[in-house]
Amino acid sequence: MSGASGLADFQHRFSWPRTGAALPLCIAHRGASDHARENTLAAFRLASQLGADMWEIDTQLTRDGVVVISHDDHLLRVFGVDARISQLDAAELAALKDVDVPTFAEVAALARALRTGLYIELKAQGSGLKCWRELLTHDQTYAAFGSFDTAQVRELRDAGCQWPLAVLVRIGCGPLAFADKAGADLVHLCWEKDGERPQDKVTNDLCDRIFRSQRHIVLWHEERADILKDMLDLPVLGICTNRPEMMRSGEASRDIA
Repeated sequence: MSGASGLADFQHRFSWPRTGAALPLCIAHRGASDHARENTLAAFRLASQLGADMWEIDTQLTRDGVVVISHDDHLLRVFGVDARISQLDAAELAALKDVDVPTFAEVAALARALRTGLYIELKAQGSGLKCWRELLTHDQTYAAFGSFDTAQVRELRDAGCQWPLAVLVRIGCGPLAFADKAGADLVHLCWEKDGERPQDKVTNDLCDRIFRSQRHIVLWHEERADILKDMLDLPVLGICTNRPEMMRSGEASRDIA
């Protein structure tokens, strides 16, 4: 299985739409987060305008169990507010001045309207099943779930989730061992800090071993033009980036067969 020839089977297996996108898929990391505040509806809209096929989003849970989209539980880094999402009810969070944290339901609805996929990174424990139920309600199949936490991925697999599942793999961890532990369909290599040329670590041998295990590959978020240019030639399903326009402006993108 190669990155290109296996994509049609992947789409059929998971009921993903044939969008006419290019390969690798452009996955906007927290939206177009180099241009707009990360994980906001504005960042997601802009990402689609800049050519993103999917949005990478992060899940947190409010005190009353509502899934919202934020990389951090703490609001200080992004919004300058000394408060934690997990210690606020959804209504209290929504009422905070100058804080723009959308619910998962709002982001999923926007993705349906714009025909954009969701690449859902599970942060808060228990958020995966809630997101899955929301997607089931709307028959929203153009989505994938992933996490560094193999237990959260395995929870969805054991519950019978039929959406593709990804395991995020840090530097120094065995990709296939982690994928087996999680029951993952996708291996997401988070190797952007692994030397000056991390793309060289995505070897033909590694790709072949992952493909033989009937899995696809997603790569870290990348904004360095020279590295991203090389990554576009790798046989991978998708690449995350804070700047979707960088992927869609180059000639290295390949048409999906």
